[in-house]
Amino acid sequence: MTITLFVSLGLTLILLLLSFLFRIAGKLQLTLPLFYFLLTATILNSWAATHETLALTILFLLIAVSVISWVISLRNAFQNRQKAKAIEEDYQWQIARAKSLSIPLDSVYFDASGNMRYTETDALVF
Repeated sequence: MTITLFVSLGLTLILLLLSFLFRIAGKLQLTLPLFYFLLTATILNSWAATHETLALTILFLLIAVSVISWVISLRNAFQNRQKAKAIEEDYQWQIARAKSLSIPLDSVYFDASGNMRYTETDALVF
């Protein structure tokens, strides 16, 4: 009875740890390197021991692909932030220009393209 309990508890803890590791790896885009590492550490252990250089090279390549993915994601996030900042500055300029021309802001709106239009006529303000 106690052996079954300890085996069940140990298996539960191992599965909980694996779940936690894969959740973190998913957030960091390291799922493939983690999966490969677990395979080479368990099922493919004899192959990894025989071909150690190849196994480590594959692991490092998978990690390099993940790092390249991080760099691309950071670059895209930076570009998106710059675009959003430019759009926000354009909105602010259009609002300031409308105020300087004494156009009431409740009579205009921004369309999907970011252009200020009159509410009644849908004509462009600028």
